[in-house]
Formats: sequence, structure tokens, C-alpha cells
Amino acid sequence: MQYKLGSLFNRAAATVLAILPALATGSEYPAGQYLTGDWGGRRDAVHDHGVDLKLNYTTESMYLASGGEDDDDGTYTHNIGLDLLLDMDHLVGFADTTLLVKFSHREGDSVSEENVAPSEGGNTFTVQEIYGGQTHKLANVQLNTALLDQRLDLAYGRLVANDDFLRSPLYCQFVNNSFCGSPKAVFLQDPFTFSAYPTAQWGARARYDTPSRNWTFMGAIYDGDPELKGGDPDDNGDNKHGTSLEFGDNGAVFALESHYHRNRFSTDKLPGVYKVGGYYMSGDFRDISRTDSRTTDGNAMVWLTADQMLIRERAGSSEGLSWFGTLVFSLEDQVNSMDEYFGTGLVYQGLFPNRPDDTTGLAITAGWYSDELNKARKLQGKAEQDYEAVIELNHKFVLARGIEFQPDIQYIIDPAGTGDIDDALLIGAKVVVQF
Repeated sequence: MQYKLGSLFNRAAATVLAILPALATGSEYPAGQYLTGDWGGRRDAVHDHGVDLKLNYTTESMYLASGGEDDDDGTYTHNIGLDLLLDMDHLVGFADTTLLVKFSHREGDSVSEENVAPSEGGNTFTVQEIYGGQTHKLANVQLNTALLDQRLDLAYGRLVANDDFLRSPLYCQFVNNSFCGSPKAVFLQDPFTFSAYPTAQWGARARYDTPSRNWTFMGAIYDGDPELKGGDPDDNGDNKHGTSLEFGDNGAVFALESHYHRNRFSTDKLPGVYKVGGYYMSGDFRDISRTDSRTTDGNAMVWLTADQMLIRERAGSSEGLSWFGTLVFSLEDQVNSMDEYFGTGLVYQGLFPNRPDDTTGLAITAGWYSDELNKARKLQGKAEQDYEAVIELNHKFVLARGIEFQPDIQYIIDPAGTGDIDDALLIGAKVVVQF
């Protein structure tokens, strides 16, 4: 079965390559990785002058096959991303410094909100991770400076906290927002404060590798009011498109994380990284134990994560089986509606013969709701929330010309945690095109 599937997609990839002419080899933008290649050499010429421009399109279409509240229907959502990376050393003489600017445009609907659990405003672990902020938005505008033989990296400007903290390259094998880009439990405060793409916030971050490169230490401070709500959960905010240059008025976010690396640069042993981290927020947030909009000050969460390669098919190869595990704990249950989170998964690169870049993923996650949240729900006559869990299985086919096609199956256990909504089975696909 593996051989037949591998042969089928090898033939499909060969057909695409035969139809679309190959462009120049040795390019920074090879035809195998970018739909438009190197633009006849012009794109490489621009790159040689210190400008790197990338455009990508991602869509996630998911269909509720059974369960939930409105099955036999689905939704489509997409993100168009434009990334501009400038080499400031080449352009203006700022040594070892880059400027990153990202734009996002999102459209579409959420199958979680419309079909899985509309009576609860959607299930908590939303099915499509690129849904959210359905508008055009300016995300990163950040400078990075590398020092100490690249062991110290400084980032400053409009940063995305989730780009650095509580992150793994394995998470975004998955489509559900409980995995990609970080476990969703850290984003459930109101107002939203710990930023994730395409929302950014003013901040500064330092990342330091010890001389042995076995340890990494990271710390950051961010503006605590990226949406300019001033600590009022009911305010609509004044930064819908991310273009305001104002600092907010709701405290600050302080984040720390330390990493221990095993076999970090080895080409034959099994690499792994183990992290512990957390954040403290000094602003005002909705008191979820109450039925009114009263707020309480301060919030904190901690986490433990691990990534470990379990099988390497051969020395020097990235093919093989990797595992990840994540635990997140709330230290302020009056603010965080989910006080405990667990996630784990396996990702195999090169499972099918002759398809070394394809990846296959299987993961499960569960989150338990705060007792403080259920105090308010009881007063409102609503069902208490216990836990929600997700099982996801998918396979990413890495095709020619920067195209990825990823069939996906998700099973949502106890959507929204009330016990009143049937478990939901969803099928769909994610498509990514790098231009």
C-alpha cells in the first residue's frame, strides 16, 4: 500500500514538473520550492541587493461530517501572507541586522463557530488555525540584530510573542488551533494580550545561546495592550489593522523561557529540545467568575514542552519519527478559562518510499476548564464546562513548485466541554502555495 501511494504521487509530481518549465538552478528561489521561481533571475538580483520578498497563500476547508450541532456542512477560510525581509547591513550598513515586515489578509468562516458548536460561540479548540482576524493586517515590523558569533539575538519593534515562546516546528503539522502555532490555552485571557500572528505588539526580546550551545535562555517584555482596549474587555479596540503606532494602556507582558538541547547539531544521533517557560501580565482582565464585566489585575501561566526525534532513518537525514509533548498550567484561574492543558503527538517525515519531504502527523490534546469560569456559568443557568479534547490525523504531500496538499481528519470530543453537544467528526484539507 505504501509503495502504491508513493508511486502515485511521484507520477503526479512528475506531471506537474513536465507541464511547468523548470527555472534556473542554484537560485535562492528554486522552482521546486516556489511557484513563480526566480522570475527569470530578477528575484535573485533583488535578493543580492538585500531584499527578500515572499508571498504565500494558505487555505483550510473543513467539513463537519457528523456530530456537532449543524453537521453535513462546512466552511472555507484563507490567509494571504506577504513577507519582506531586508538585510540592513547590505542596505544601510547596520551590521548583522535585518528588518522583517509581514502583512496578512484573511477571509472566510469558522466551521467551529458555524457548525460544531454555534450555541457556545464555537468549540474552544477551533478546527481551522488560520481563522481569526479576518481582515487585512500589518503584523511584524521588527529588527533583529545578531551578536557574539550569532549566539545572541536581539529582536525589537512590533513583535509576535508566539513566534518565540511556547513554540515547536512540529506544532504546525496540525490544522487544529490547539496545536498550531501554540497551545491555545495561553491565549484565552480577555482582553487578548499574548500575541499570535497576525497580531503583533511593541516589545523587545533577547535570546542567548551558551558557548556550548547546549542551553538557550530567552526573555522578553511586550506592551500589554496590542489591540488598544485600555484593559476594557468590552471595548472594540483601536488597532484593527495593526497600523497604530501607539503604546497601549494595560500594563506589560514579561516572558521567560529556557531550553536544554540534546545532540543539537548532530547528523547521526537523535536531537531533542526541552523547554520550561512562562509569562506574567500586569494588566486588567475580565474576571471570569463573575457575570458582569468587572476586571481583576494580573495574570500568569507556565509551561513545559519537549521535542524529541525517536527514529532517524539514516545518518545525515531529516527523515524519521519525532515526538512532542506540552503541558500548560494557569496560575490565575479568575482570568484563564482553561487552567490545565495537555498535548502530545508524533510526526513522521518520509513515511512513504521515495517521498522524503512528506510528513504524517497524529496528535491528541485535552484542556480542562477553570472552576472560576463555571461559577459564572452556574449563575447564568448554563451547563458547566468540563474538558474538550481533539484527535487529529493528517498527511502533508509536498508537491512541486512550492505547493503542499494536506488531507486532514479531526475528531472533537465533548465540543465546548458542556456534554450537550455531540462529538464531532470533521474532514478537510489544507493547501499552501509559496509564490
